[in-house]
Amino acid sequence: MPHIVIKTISGPGKKQLQDAAEQIAAVVNKTLGKPNKYISVSVEEYGFSEWEGVYNEFVKDKPNVLIKPGYTDPKTFS
Repeated sequence: MPHIVIKTISGPGKKQLQDAAEQIAAVVNKTLGKPNKYISVSVEEYGFSEWEGVYNEFVKDKPNVLIKPGYTDPKTFS
């Protein structure tokens, strides 16, 4: 029932991504009380050249983004 999507620039290894997904699922289980069998986590990796589009579509000015990044320019991350 909760499905979490991690959108990231390519780079972390499979083990790091798996560890992050498992830890995020554990936090959702603990804080929202959702059983593990209902939690799913996916990872979408993007190149640097694609990140501006991801930022503009999913992050910039979106009210559902509860933790905002510390940058406003997705080209320079400043």
